[in-house]
Amino acid sequence: MARRSLLRRSILTKMLLITLAPATLLLAVISVYFYFQARTNLEDEMGRRLVGLARSAAAEVEISQVLLFQFGDENGHAYRGLVEKMRRLAHDNEASRIFVTRLDQSILFDTDDQSRIGQQMYQLTGHRRELRQVQQGLATASTMFLARDGLFYKTGYAPLLVDGAPVALVGVDADVRFFEPLRRVRRNLFLFSLFGLLLFALAVILFARRLVRPLRRLAGMAARIGDGDYGLPIAEDTGDEIEVLADTLNDMRQRIVERDRYLQMMLRGIAHEVRNPLGGMSLYCDILGDELGSRPDLVPHVDKIRQEVKSLGAVLNEFLDFTREQTPDPKKVPLDEFITELLLVYAGMAEPLGIALYKQVDEAIQEAYFDPDLVRRALHNLLLNAIQAMPEGGKLTVSAHLPSGELQICVADSGKGIPEEIRANLFTPFFTTKEKGTGLGLPFARKIMESHGGRVGLDSRVGEGTRVCLVFPQPPVEEKK
Repeated sequence: MARRSLLRRSILTKMLLITLAPATLLLAVISVYFYFQARTNLEDEMGRRLVGLARSAAAEVEISQVLLFQFGDENGHAYRGLVEKMRRLAHDNEASRIFVTRLDQSILFDTDDQSRIGQQMYQLTGHRRELRQVQQGLATASTMFLARDGLFYKTGYAPLLVDGAPVALVGVDADVRFFEPLRRVRRNLFLFSLFGLLLFALAVILFARRLVRPLRRLAGMAARIGDGDYGLPIAEDTGDEIEVLADTLNDMRQRIVERDRYLQMMLRGIAHEVRNPLGGMSLYCDILGDELGSRPDLVPHVDKIRQEVKSLGAVLNEFLDFTREQTPDPKKVPLDEFITELLLVYAGMAEPLGIALYKQVDEAIQEAYFDPDLVRRALHNLLLNAIQAMPEGGKLTVSAHLPSGELQICVADSGKGIPEEIRANLFTPFFTTKEKGTGLGLPFARKIMESHGGRVGLDSRVGEGTRVCLVFPQPPVEEKK
């Protein structure tokens, strides 16, 4: 399940990165382009208007009179008359200031009452390019600049000529009124882009989830096939590559089912073919034992043959049991008594090895509902594995409890535990690490539990031991039917 969740998150993340990153970059580029394009166009238009206004002001100025202004003439009739005239011109054209300076930046006239004739206008220091153009007799406009009052301004310049040569300049200041609305446009553009990206991300997530949902189902079905559950057919009616993938998985499932059926038939055939000679061998061992009554030294050899034949017969029976379909016949089982009887069977095997047997059954569990014969055989495999895991003694506990409403019958040992690389293959048929073993114990137990609608859980820690649980579903099988 963790692997499937990781896959889903990975696909969503990749789709978001693949789609949102270019979309974000594209929106950012478009937004910046349109913002600066609008700003440039508005600034150029304002520059042209200020240049025109500066030329109009230059036409209204009598240069010969202005050049005669000296410090202290600010309150003179001629100076005040020119101030009023220029203020009306500025007001009518939404300008904030009109001034006249010599080319050395000393003030000759200014509508700002704070300025004095002969004072240096330091504002012009940052407009050297514009001053050079004015000295060449050209009208021009400055770039936007931030004034001391915290507002952005722009200035238009026009030369004042005497005999065709520039001797002074007229400057017209105006605050950039469009800049604040442009800021709002920029903010709104950013919010609009962000909202668009969020909607786009939501659409991508919904699309990705719609795409991932059938993939998750296919991944779950593939996992069930990997676990040996071939019962459910795989079907996805999407009309695209996912449906092709589902059909491919379904074909694979059917081929595995067919192969498994052939293997089971082959195993049953081999087992039956071998069982008949084994029966004859066992019979002849009995006859040979009777015939060798006068040779007691040979009887142990016959017993050894008989024991090996019996062991081989048990292996064949295990093969046959595994290949058969397990159809449970559930009954009400007194669980405490059932576990007690089971432990009594293995007490004789455990005590010589120094293994202590324990039983833990929740008092709330009086009866359970399962097939006692099949579950007994499943627990037989678990108990045998637990005893074999503690050759030097230890503790073996059989417990029954109801966590989360599920009945769990667990067998826990205090052996060496199982390494992780081995745990991954424990439920694979015929996988074993024992010298004498078929590798069918845990797969057979899982097959029995699956026939009950349950499962087998395993938890093992190296150096601490192993715990295997038969987990029965709730409600019981009888109620489900």
